[in-house]
Amino acid sequence: MLRQLLSGYSALEGRYDELLSASGTPRAHWDAFLRSLSGRQGAEVADTLAMTEREIRENGITYNVYADPKGADRLWEVDPLPLIISSGEWEQIEAGIAQRAELLNRVLADIYGPQQLLRDGHIPPSIIFGHSGFLHQAQGIRPPGGVHLFQYAADLARSPDGHWWVVGDRTQAPSGAGYALENRLVISRVFPQLFRDLHVERLAAFFAALRESLLHLAPKGDDAPLAVLLTPGPYNETYFEHALIARYLGFALVEGSDLTVRDGRVWMKTVEGLKRVHAIVRRQDDDYCDPLELRTDSALGVPGLTDCARRGTVMVANALGSGVLESGALLGYLPALSEKLLGEPLKLPSIATWWMGEPAAFDDAWQSLEQVLIKPLDRSSRERAVFGADFQGADRDALRRRIATLPHRYVAQEWVHGSQAPVLERGPDDLSENMRARNVGLRVFAVATPDGYKVMPGGLTRVAGEGDTRGIAMQRGGRSKDTWVLSDAPVNVAFSLMSRTVQPTDLVSARANLPSRSAENLFWYGRYGERCEMAVRLLRTAIGGVLEDNAEEAEGVPPALVLAQRLGIIENTDNPGPDLLRAATHPDEALSERFKQLSRVAFNLRDRMSADNWRTLNQLTSDPIFRRGATLPLALAWLDRAVTSMMTLSGFVLDGMTRSIGWRFLSLGRRIERLAGVCAMLDVAIKDGRTHGLDWLLELADSTVTYRSRYLVGPEWMPVLDLLLRDEANPRSVAFQVKGLSEYIAKLELTHGRFASDVLHPGHAALRMLAPEDLHPESEDVAHVLDMLRRAAFSLSDELSLKFFSHAASRSVLSLVA
Repeated sequence: MLRQLLSGYSALEGRYDELLSASGTPRAHWDAFLRSLSGRQGAEVADTLAMTEREIRENGITYNVYADPKGADRLWEVDPLPLIISSGEWEQIEAGIAQRAELLNRVLADIYGPQQLLRDGHIPPSIIFGHSGFLHQAQGIRPPGGVHLFQYAADLARSPDGHWWVVGDRTQAPSGAGYALENRLVISRVFPQLFRDLHVERLAAFFAALRESLLHLAPKGDDAPLAVLLTPGPYNETYFEHALIARYLGFALVEGSDLTVRDGRVWMKTVEGLKRVHAIVRRQDDDYCDPLELRTDSALGVPGLTDCARRGTVMVANALGSGVLESGALLGYLPALSEKLLGEPLKLPSIATWWMGEPAAFDDAWQSLEQVLIKPLDRSSRERAVFGADFQGADRDALRRRIATLPHRYVAQEWVHGSQAPVLERGPDDLSENMRARNVGLRVFAVATPDGYKVMPGGLTRVAGEGDTRGIAMQRGGRSKDTWVLSDAPVNVAFSLMSRTVQPTDLVSARANLPSRSAENLFWYGRYGERCEMAVRLLRTAIGGVLEDNAEEAEGVPPALVLAQRLGIIENTDNPGPDLLRAATHPDEALSERFKQLSRVAFNLRDRMSADNWRTLNQLTSDPIFRRGATLPLALAWLDRAVTSMMTLSGFVLDGMTRSIGWRFLSLGRRIERLAGVCAMLDVAIKDGRTHGLDWLLELADSTVTYRSRYLVGPEWMPVLDLLLRDEANPRSVAFQVKGLSEYIAKLELTHGRFASDVLHPGHAALRMLAPEDLHPESEDVAHVLDMLRRAAFSLSDELSLKFFSHAASRSVLSLVA
């Protein structure tokens, strides 16, 4: 079986193979994994890739490739086979990364402090001052504890001789740790027994150190320290990771508009007022962080953040200006800097790099152009790196002239033929799987702690695409792997991020720290969810009516079609069959578009959504019905499934959420949308459906069973209107929505004295005054009540938006910070 498993795998000449030794036999630390994998039945091996893909799809793991038409909906790609590293080899990597992080932190402290390294010529000043990552506004800022480089990541490649080299440093807002965590969560489910038996090092201790160290370094003040993760927003390529880490660490996920600066401190805008922020883990570039002092056209930052960092009232991790260390030119100076600042040589060397601003280095690089990669000094430059081997003759001369005009803006770096590792790919028949070799690189992460830098035991292994043997870039569609660091002894499986002891000061109220933007997203999640359910139920009712094809159908257009046209689900009612089918099953039409709206607002709530909630939503939005043609009967079966999924999503709200302020805003959104929907439904029934019976109305309102259990007669106007209009016990009735909204408003008024609304009172009073004898389709009172309450629903939505989502601090809060 092992021979069969490896039959399609071949090592490339001139590259280090992670799996096979030079003799073609598996390396010792891979042996147990391969034997276990080869011992599986063929069907089990064939299911491995499918299981991995299903986990990614259902968990909604995404990575935004900007050039990809799928954009933020592009799924993250994970190969099920991990990269396995032995314990002895990892010890060397770990020591080298920790040392390098400490060295770079000291370099940063000097650059934004005394600048002695620049004065003494250990670093050419033009490398620093000519780099866009250097921020003169950050000069003199000393972060809490002197930690400029709180998080650090290094990109490693293994050369053909088996040695690891650093090919790049990530010091500004290093990404990937969250994806490494998600890869671990996925792959440990694919190989649970192997994961335990091989004593794979866990990642929880690293993230626990990150959280505890950040809260330890944060400025002390009034309350328990509040940490937030600052994201550029849901269109950022790694937004999924931002939400994952925020949820995993228990930090609030915020955008720049969620924060404000008052009296030299940073505050988070919440529905409870302003809350002091003590620490910010930023995931946006330096110059976008503060439009007041840095990039003035930035809509992502927090005006005044730089001044707060200067005052020491907030910890920004990483410190502003840390992006200057990503200059490729520094790599060539780090060996000497290590000797000077640490008194020891670099344990993990950098790849050979020449700064073209030095004439001698320029000439040396040009002599070996076939072996180097020429890169812009600044990673933010839109200019792409080029391989010297691609240029010959006149092109080579033109390249030299272009570089020579501004040589200080370029570096030449040795091109390392990185190692290769096995990946699992589908065979040509899509029923089998083959093991293939692909180029890989490893990103390793470290975090500053009071005891030095702690390194994540593993990291993010990145995999090049097929035929791409030069470089690895996720923005070019590469894949990733979990990274297994093996331990020589059993690991502590009992430790988790939740293993610390909670102190009395750590207790959190259900009302605490809900950003205004999150409250708004929850509100609209409720509205869009209800809107989706209405569309699903209405399409099911309308298609069912078309399929019945009753020859004795009443005159006029069926009211379900009238309502569908009014709500924008179909354009006309002349030939309803094709229009209804398109609305229900086309990937760009009514129902799918409503699902996409729901999914987009849910994506903004990734840090607040449970895995089960996400799984249900993703199954709903990616149903195969949207990818193939369908008939009306198939569409009806699909809509039955969709109704069940929508009820499941509602169940998560009713039974899975704490009755916090966030739940209240979500419920307000649901009730407002349902109130408007039921009013529209009854209005159509009264004006356009008098000759079509009332069965459709009870079905659409999910009240058929209730009606039949109460009345032993067919649907009649008075009992139906009583059930759907006045009955406060029916969750689908107008009265139920109005009563619930009134109670929510009263609670908001009690806990948020600045909010009081009487917009529902007139309609509510008129509803209560309706007598049984008024319950008939000709009643002007009924029509008037429906119109009043429908308008009131939208007016209430506007009031909530103005009071809570367009945040304005209350006077009591402002007095605290004035």
